[in-house]
Amino acid sequence: MKYWIAGAIVLGSVLALPSGPPQLFAQVCTDDEAMVADYRQSVTDMIETVKKDTLPDFEKAFHRKNVTTKLTLFGSMVDGLISCLQKRASDPTTPKEDADAAKVKIDAYSKLKDKIKQDRDALKAAQSSKAAKTLIERFAYK
Repeated sequence: MKYWIAGAIVLGSVLALPSGPPQLFAQVCTDDEAMVADYRQSVTDMIETVKKDTLPDFEKAFHRKNVTTKLTLFGSMVDGLISCLQKRASDPTTPKEDADAAKVKIDAYSKLKDKIKQDRDALKAAQSSKAAKTLIERFAYK
């Protein structure tokens, strides 16, 4: 009886192992993608707040630094997602259609990463609070 139980456990482990890692790996990328989407909404909300604020309120609330920090974190999250998708696309156990979908997402998120970097660099280079506020009001991440 013990041999049957041990055999069933080993057989179950062997059968579950090949299907486990790709599904788990896919879940990790999905979680990263959800985090990026959530943080994108956070940045968009911050931009909307800046649009409503007057210049003195903008300066008093340190929105310039807040947006710069949010863009830095947002860029890091997107970079992490791109890394995850690249691993998934290059994994030989990933089905071809999933690898192709990951490659399409890599291109889209790479463009987003570049846009975030450009916006952050432009914000850091802004000479005045008024210029920074105007710049932030033009940002769009929807």
